[in-house]
Amino acid sequence: MVILSLAVGVAALGVALEAESRGARKTHVVQAGESIAKIADYYGVSQRDLREMNKLRKGRALKVGQKLKIPNVLRVPGKKYKVRKGDTLASIADKHGRTAREVAQANKLDVNDPLRIGRTIVIPDKGATSRGIKAKGREIKPILFLRVRTGERERLRLYHSNGKINRRGVTRLSYLSRDKVDGKVKRLNFRLIKMVEAIAEEFPDKPIEIISGYRAQQVGGNESQHAFGRAMDFRIPGVSGKQIWRACKKLPRSGCGYYPKDGFVHMDAREKKASWVE
Repeated sequence: MVILSLAVGVAALGVALEAESRGARKTHVVQAGESIAKIADYYGVSQRDLREMNKLRKGRALKVGQKLKIPNVLRVPGKKYKVRKGDTLASIADKHGRTAREVAQANKLDVNDPLRIGRTIVIPDKGATSRGIKAKGREIKPILFLRVRTGERERLRLYHSNGKINRRGVTRLSYLSRDKVDGKVKRLNFRLIKMVEAIAEEFPDKPIEIISGYRAQQVGGNESQHAFGRAMDFRIPGVSGKQIWRACKKLPRSGCGYYPKDGFVHMDAREKKASWVE
């Protein structure tokens, strides 16, 4: 099968990669007709990370010739794969032991979409939540979670006493954080799990009330950290939102939003720290 270009050809999309050495940050030179969404999709990174890395306001048009730094962090935990002639989502997924749907979701694609040769595809990790934490000198307690919308309660241990991830606990928290519309479940990002654990330790023996976790995203819709299992909106009874927000801001590579009118704090895992009040 010959892989066809989508709206923009490879030549229009990519040009200058000024990486000095392996692992160096890439630089993209904007071409006519490109947008933040197209460039982010091409490199397998999130639009939010791309905007923040380059201090771009949402909705601001790009200028031809403008140089953009490309984040090193992929949109979802995984590895990079560059599309070659003859590749399809199904063949790429099969080659890496994934399903076409898993690869499509990680890359904001429909399973039947054609692919641009040269585009970076993210192959999502199977064990994206498998990394542990430093357990020495800290007491790891189970955490009481409450799903506000449904009233479900569950006391979960996210890490074992040796600091390794508790897969069952993460699976159950992912279920409690499921999409509120269609009930779809997505395993939460391992960095978000670490952040939740850190907040729980900052306010010990307090329940965490989940307002929103994973939110499914329609193909072509606005990108959200919620859509990749990297964000949670929550509150803690007896603790002010401002206190939670301040604790969140101490965490590395965190996105922290305080919504006093709605009474919750947004927390997400990203490449560059950010905080706001709305």
